[in-house]
Amino acid sequence: MKGDVLLQNIKVTGIIPASAGKKSKESKLLIREAILTKLGKNVENVRKRCAEKPLSVTIVFSLHTTTHAKKDLSGLSDNIIKILGEEMSSKKDALKGLEIVNNTNLIHRIILEKNIVKKDVKEEFSLSIYEWD
Repeated sequence: MKGDVLLQNIKVTGIIPASAGKKSKESKLLIREAILTKLGKNVENVRKRCAEKPLSVTIVFSLHTTTHAKKDLSGLSDNIIKILGEEMSSKKDALKGLEIVNNTNLIHRIILEKNIVKKDVKEEFSLSIYEWD
């Protein structure tokens, strides 16, 4: 059951997470910066509100048929969850994440959705985090 809203409807337009290779690293950095920009000074407050609480995460992707729509939701969402965590990769040169979800074991529910949009509409995703009761 959803509890308090901890982070609501952060939209990132024009950047969809890449699942492998150099583009994966670049897209993670761009997404991290886009979320940081949207949160601004509020990022520290969001970190505190999410700390050590059971969480429900909702991610909605709006994708073009010809590009990212063929990707599975698991791969797309995995990168978003990594960006929300402490480190965005497990390699030696690990990139620092947003440190909003420091323990993925505390995620009790993930809702994923994929919507197909027309070519003239920009691809995007939105993200919300709730306390899980």
